[in-house]
Amino acid sequence: MKIARQLFVTLILVSFATVGLFAAESEMSGNLKLIASTAPEFKVEAGYTVKIPFLQGEGPLFSGNNVKLKGLMGLSPVAATLSVDAVLTPVAVMELSVGGAMGTGWDFPLMDTEGLRVGDGIADSTSASMEGIYYKGRAGVALQFDTAAIWPGEWKSVVMRTYHEVNYQGYSDAPGTGSAWEYETNGLRQNGLNYKGEYLVGYQMPLMVNTVAIMLETYLDNIGTEFEVTPMTFDLGLVANVKFSDRLNLTIIPQLTTRYT
Repeated sequence: MKIARQLFVTLILVSFATVGLFAAESEMSGNLKLIASTAPEFKVEAGYTVKIPFLQGEGPLFSGNNVKLKGLMGLSPVAATLSVDAVLTPVAVMELSVGGAMGTGWDFPLMDTEGLRVGDGIADSTSASMEGIYYKGRAGVALQFDTAAIWPGEWKSVVMRTYHEVNYQGYSDAPGTGSAWEYETNGLRQNGLNYKGEYLVGYQMPLMVNTVAIMLETYLDNIGTEFEVTPMTFDLGLVANVKFSDRLNLTIIPQLTTRYT
C-alpha cells in the first residue's frame, strides 16, 4: 500500500476546571487542546464534560459505571465545528457512545486552502465557502483494559483499547446525483456511511513522560454511496505524552498515513 505522507502531530492539552455538579460524586471538567501537524494543519478545540454516576454496582467491574456528556467546539483556519456526545460505561472494560457534529468551512488564501469544497468526484472540486452545513452522526463501542487493575503497581500499567465507529456524514448543499464534497481537507465524500477503527497498546509510567503507545487507526469511507467504497486506509503512529502538571500535557504523535492519496 502506498504511503501518502508522513505526519508529525503535536497536541497540547490544558485542563482548566474540575468542580462538583449535582451530587458529590458527579464531576464537571473542561479542557483546551492546541493541535498542530506538518500537514500543515492547526486547530484549537475547547471541550466540556459532565460525568454522572449511573447504574453503579459492586466490585471493580461495576463500581465506576457512569455516563459522560461531552460538548466540543473546534476552530481551524478553514472551519468551525460543534459536536456533542454521550458516553455510557456499563462495565469497566466497555464504553458505548452516540453523538453528532455540525460545522461549516471557508477559504484561507494564505495557506491556499478551502475548508468546504464541492465537485463531481472526477474533475477538480471548487470552493463552497460558507455555502452550507456539514453534519455527522455517529455510534461507537470501545473495549479497554489496564493490567494495573489486576496487578496493582506504578510500573504494571499496560493499557489496551480498541474503538469501532459507524458514522453518517453529509453536506446540506450537496449539488445532487453524482456530486461529492470535502470538509476540512478530509477527502472527497458523498452523503453516506463511513467506518473508523482504532487500536492502541501503551505503557503508563510514574515519570514525566508518563505514557508511550503505538496506535493504528483504520478508515473505510463512502459506504453505500455512488462512489466505489474506498480501499481501507490507515494512520499508524507512535504516541508519547509528557505531563508537566495535572492540568498541562503535551502529546507528540509521529504518523504514517495512506489517506487521501
